[in-house]
Amino acid sequence: MTATKSFADDNLSRGEEVSWTRVYPTDLLKEVARRGWFGALIPREYGGIDVGVTGCCIVAEQLSRICIALAGACSVTMYGGAEQLLKFGLEEQKRRWLPRFVNGVVGAICITEPTVGSDAASIDTTAKRSNDEYIIDGKKRFITNAGLADIYLVFARTSDSPRDIARHQHLSAFIIERGAPGFTVERINELGGWVGLPNGFLDFNEVRVLAENRIGAEGDGWKILVDGLNFERTLFSAEKLGPMGEAIRYAVCHAQRRIQFGQPTIESEVTRFKIADMIARFKTARLVIYHAAQLLDLNAEAALETTLAKLHIPDAYDFVMNEASQVMGGDAWTRFYPLNGFLRDARVNHVAAGTDEVMKLVIFKQGMRALAKDLKMPTRRIHERLNAPMSTPTPIIMEMMNEANLLSILADDYRVNPGLHMSREDVKRRFDRIDDETLDNALIGLEQKALVRLHRDRKNVIQLVKATYAGLRKANPQEHYQWFPEWMNKNFIF
Repeated sequence: MTATKSFADDNLSRGEEVSWTRVYPTDLLKEVARRGWFGALIPREYGGIDVGVTGCCIVAEQLSRICIALAGACSVTMYGGAEQLLKFGLEEQKRRWLPRFVNGVVGAICITEPTVGSDAASIDTTAKRSNDEYIIDGKKRFITNAGLADIYLVFARTSDSPRDIARHQHLSAFIIERGAPGFTVERINELGGWVGLPNGFLDFNEVRVLAENRIGAEGDGWKILVDGLNFERTLFSAEKLGPMGEAIRYAVCHAQRRIQFGQPTIESEVTRFKIADMIARFKTARLVIYHAAQLLDLNAEAALETTLAKLHIPDAYDFVMNEASQVMGGDAWTRFYPLNGFLRDARVNHVAAGTDEVMKLVIFKQGMRALAKDLKMPTRRIHERLNAPMSTPTPIIMEMMNEANLLSILADDYRVNPGLHMSREDVKRRFDRIDDETLDNALIGLEQKALVRLHRDRKNVIQLVKATYAGLRKANPQEHYQWFPEWMNKNFIF
């Protein structure tokens, strides 16, 4: 980390130049390659330095202190070609392209299209097989490194079969190089931030690419795309740490030197609280990101942690930039301090590399899976002495499955969870041995007698059950369900 930090310290002014001139710092890009940092993820046998995802994050964090144009080019190359080749490429493909990445050839990942954003499975760009080639037609947009990159990892549709689409086997991944006939840059976007980093539209007009440029088998595109998201989200998040750290530095230095009401503003408790909050958000974000990176380096399941990092970092970044600008006052709104550029970059963090909303959907899915054992409904029963509902490690187990016993269990559940249905798993845990068919037959039998109410999923499978009022009365007399606290005036009970 020392080398990358020193490099960033020495070149902060060059990054500030880019914010004014918008001229891409190709000299710095060449120096980054010379130092081997483009090969941070790549094994030594291909010329890389192989410092893992954690090392990639260190490079991204420090280069982003200089400017996003430099950090973005390097990071996108890592997750826009290098990572996919390492995991899915043939040995010949690795030896063909990985050394070029190490030497500073820039990559780009091409997923988003004019009509396709978060719904990446709906990619319209097509790749049709013709002997030993594919003919690619379509467009891509919001492509970082557009024009700057020499190697483009392009995802295209190779099948319209409903069966393939249902199985997510309708996409394939290809490497297309600059100069391929029919492959052009259609537009460079004028963005609200990311000054100096090219981002634009690409057009593919009957671009012929050899089948040997396909990564993985035909139909593996979705698998390759999804597999790379964990690395992309982690590295994208790490890029935000550099500006956050710089913003805190400027805020602190400004507050130490700005005299108001006869003293430096850092003496104000309000300012100190703001700085403390900024440091807390920055350090927490850093812990989340590098924890995700460590899990990836250990080849552990990390989908939840990488997505948490991507969801957390935009809000943390916003908070730090807003508080830093408040500490610096009007100076933060001028272009004479880097903070102004950091502020302009903030909005895109909620969209790029996956929107906040998509991250929440992923976190729900992955979180429910990861925490499945911890999220099981506790078994609850009426405490014998207190006569109140409580969790129990020893539920009453019924040996025989019949309608009477099933109704009894549902009636007991009404006493402890009056507003909830029981899941079929809740019910099954209350019987010694029971199969799904036997349970369904008993439930349907009670439903036909209007003693239970059933909830079925879209496939018509019974998922939840609740005793009806008639079922409760059949199971027990009304007195069985009554409960009153000791302090209740007995004259009020009727």
